Amino acid sequence: MHDQPGQDDQREEAAAAAPDDAAELPETPEPVDTAGETPDPVAEIAGAVSELTDQLRQHHDRAAARERVIDKLHAEVERLRAGEQNLLLRPITTDLQNLRKDLLHQARTLPPELSRQQVADLLESFALSAEQALERCGSAPIRPEVGAEFSAREHRAVKTLPAEEPEQHERIALVVSDGYLDTTTDRVTVPARVHVYRWSATTENDPRAEGMSADV
Repeated sequence: MHDQPGQDDQREEAAAAAPDDAAELPETPEPVDTAGETPDPVAEIAGAVSELTDQLRQHHDRAAARERVIDKLHAEVERLRAGEQNLLLRPITTDLQNLRKDLLHQARTLPPELSRQQVADLLESFALSAEQALERCGSAPIRPEVGAEFSAREHRAVKTLPAEEPEQHERIALVVSDGYLDTTTDRVTVPARVHVYRWSATTENDPRAEGMSADV
């Protein structure tokens, strides 16, 4: 059977319209795998150092702020302490100022001739002013009397004397100086200095016993 001319024309047109196998097709880029990339260690170290530097700077700022607060509180405490000290010392300061004024006044107006009793009275008046100042500070004088019983808590025996009779044993023979008592704590701060009688049958009527155990 022979092909007809029309069929030959159709085959030629189909061959012309078919793509050329030899023609190059465009290349498709291969996908890049980014999930398996290795991180840069230098960048990580630099980031860690930067973060640590920021933390140290913040810590330093907080420490400096604490130091400023401490210095301010210390200055406030010192100011309050000085104020309290001045408040406590104000009464004694006033008394000492008055005592100094009285002493200067007496020195300027002292008569040319004074009896022993007048001098004693004048000195006792100054001692009374000082005593009042001490009492305001919580210090009261201890005034032992001759013949009173010796107390180791309030008195200090600076000299012992032989007693003429047993009833004088451990009795005050002479007051050398007064002592002082802290009225706040009820404790003796300065014991009174006294001479004390001591009775002993072995030293009775022995003149060598007088003044024994002296501690002046």
